[in-house]
Amino acid sequence: MTGKASRDWRSRGRALAYILPSLLVLALIFLYPLGEAFWISLQRWNLISGVKRWGGLYNYAAIFTDPGFPQVVRVTFVYSTLSVAFEFALGLGLALAVRAGVRRGLPGFALIRVLVLAPLLVAPLLWAFYFRAFYSPQFGLFNAILNGIGLPSVLWVNDADIAIYSLVLADVWQWTPFMFSILLAGLLALPSDVVEAARVDGASGWRILLSIELPMLRPVLLVAILIRTIDSLRYLDLVLVITQGGPGRSTEILNYLAYRTSFQEFQLGRGAALSFVVFALVMVVAGALLRVMWKNANAR
Repeated sequence: MTGKASRDWRSRGRALAYILPSLLVLALIFLYPLGEAFWISLQRWNLISGVKRWGGLYNYAAIFTDPGFPQVVRVTFVYSTLSVAFEFALGLGLALAVRAGVRRGLPGFALIRVLVLAPLLVAPLLWAFYFRAFYSPQFGLFNAILNGIGLPSVLWVNDADIAIYSLVLADVWQWTPFMFSILLAGLLALPSDVVEAARVDGASGWRILLSIELPMLRPVLLVAILIRTIDSLRYLDLVLVITQGGPGRSTEILNYLAYRTSFQEFQLGRGAALSFVVFALVMVVAGALLRVMWKNANAR
């Protein structure tokens, strides 16, 4: 072994020794619970009777042969897709408006940039209780506003046709500021020389946005969408507090089904299997978005 190779090996060994304790802690708090949950998912375990016996892939087979399972998957994708799409559109619009105000030095826009983030300062579970009160058919804020302008009350979360959209509204209110903060940071970090050159050449504001700024912002856009998509697929708070999956099963998403199966039907093994189905779904979606990000990075 040459001297340089020996030094490189010693440096790598020393670096590994420094990070090894952190790796062991991560393995302890992540890999061990993951392995234990997978082992539980292979058991037929009833918490009421206490009966626990080996089931193999029985729980997974029961999930995918459940006639209601495709409906739950569809509701999950509708909820996640609509939430992320509206949060992205509103977050981008707010980021563009605030950036324009800050660049022009308009009074109050620096404060607006902070105030828009206010929903992120409240715990998600508290927002769920707030919106549960807002959606009350008799005493809710939203119906009071509608009645005040002469419109009839709406059964926001008591109507199976619109309940999922009411949950999307609550999710958008809570998480649009997160999307806004990421997109605003990306917009403010864009180099100004390319934009100024395009403006000198006579390009309109929309042309600059669509042809220059958004392509340059693509990595930031993909990261924001990736984070929110993963989070929305595993979200539980709003459904748990506001609708409990109803009316019927119109707002039952995968994570709530896993919760209900584990702690209301007391089938812990099947609930663990459902959690792994959610985990696999999140990994597939994350992998697809990361693949897009990788292709974008190579293209650049």
